[in-house]
Amino acid sequence: MAYKAPDPEQFAEMEQAYSIMAPTAAMLITMPTFVFPGETTALSRIIFMNQCNPGSIMKAGVHWLVLAEKYLEAADKLKEKRDEFNDEDWEGDDRDAFDDKSEKVHSQLTIIAAFAMHVGITLFTIGTMLAVMVPLMLAVATSLQAFAVLYLINRAIPFPPAQVVANNIMVAAQQVAGRSKDALTALDTAIEKVGHALAAFINGNMAYTWVALAAKGNVVNPGDTIGASMFSLMQGLAQMTLRNLMAPGRAGNPGLLDKISPKANNWMAGKEGWFAGFSGAQGAYNLGNSADGIANPDKEDNAMAESGVDVMGLDFVPNNHGFEDSAMESEKPPDIFMGEDQKQDYE
Repeated sequence: MAYKAPDPEQFAEMEQAYSIMAPTAAMLITMPTFVFPGETTALSRIIFMNQCNPGSIMKAGVHWLVLAEKYLEAADKLKEKRDEFNDEDWEGDDRDAFDDKSEKVHSQLTIIAAFAMHVGITLFTIGTMLAVMVPLMLAVATSLQAFAVLYLINRAIPFPPAQVVANNIMVAAQQVAGRSKDALTALDTAIEKVGHALAAFINGNMAYTWVALAAKGNVVNPGDTIGASMFSLMQGLAQMTLRNLMAPGRAGNPGLLDKISPKANNWMAGKEGWFAGFSGAQGAYNLGNSADGIANPDKEDNAMAESGVDVMGLDFVPNNHGFEDSAMESEKPPDIFMGEDQKQDYE
């Protein structure tokens, strides 16, 4: 077989490293947000909105590529078995029906593999762009944290030369913050545009895949998959809404709340310090979880985490295992296409 997917475990160390970077950036930008208000507030918002683990995203993408490999492998095996029969061994209507059916199944496996490969490449592309974004966020936050510490030290010294140094540090920090904001905003905008384009491409490819599978005799009933899909969609939208509401920098980015209730939006914009503090606290929380997960990989989840609730992660919707398990049953891939870790996820 020509196609061979990468090994997902190649990204394990990258996943661990990035699980530290983004939360650390959220922590380090907090003090500069209070010491040098202005551009640093906008930076705090960008860092908060881009809390992610590119290593996990790329690893997930590779799992899709592995799935594509398994389906292509199955298609090759089917073709190999079909070619073992020649016209002298078997002919007639049954043979014609067998050839027709096996050809359709072979096409279905190939179509599914193509879709899985597309999803994997899409996730890998987004992960690659975020892999550039996150270290840049950390570098900016680290430099501004150093400026903030030096500024406060010199500001506390009651002598004119130290005050002059403090003022110069303030000017330098604001210049760095302004340039960094422009660079991160441009990168953030590029990632957003690419993400929207790839998401639209996936939607179009999904529709094509369903039609192509139906043409090959595999008619997918949307009712079999809509339950779990809607549950996941609503849970994700709820968490995204809370994330947007809790993001600092609301004054320059009013969003949907400003259209619904300008009064509420203005009130929240006036609590900027609280939201910046929450961003830093969430960074510390995620950093602690990441460090603990690296140090204790076999540690069991507590009751709240086991239920799927993560208050600091702004996830207040518990996993409805009874509903989700039954809804997901039709979407469960055959065991032959899953590794042991994926099988455990479905159990």
